[in-house]
Amino acid sequence: MGRFIYDSTLIVILDDEVLGYLQAVIGAKFRLQQSFYFSWGYPANTGESRTTVWLTPGVAMQFVYRGARPPALDRDRVNTLFAQANSPTGLVLIVGA
Repeated sequence: MGRFIYDSTLIVILDDEVLGYLQAVIGAKFRLQQSFYFSWGYPANTGESRTTVWLTPGVAMQFVYRGARPPALDRDRVNTLFAQANSPTGLVLIVGA
């Protein structure tokens, strides 16, 4: 499991593959100087809820991977997630599903 760290204060634990997709989408959006919502939730049986943050270029973030090799990404899935990030609700992930 890797970590997504935003503004040095917010840490989200994610699978390396999911983290790779997140890095690809955030990188693409920020290259276009676009901000967007990023939300993540947890399966209902965990008792956790949902969190939403506004991601914007210029705020420090880190993608910390557990594994040494970059995950292989599916271009169609990257495009789907990018389109979701362009929607009014932004990019939504379910952690631990």
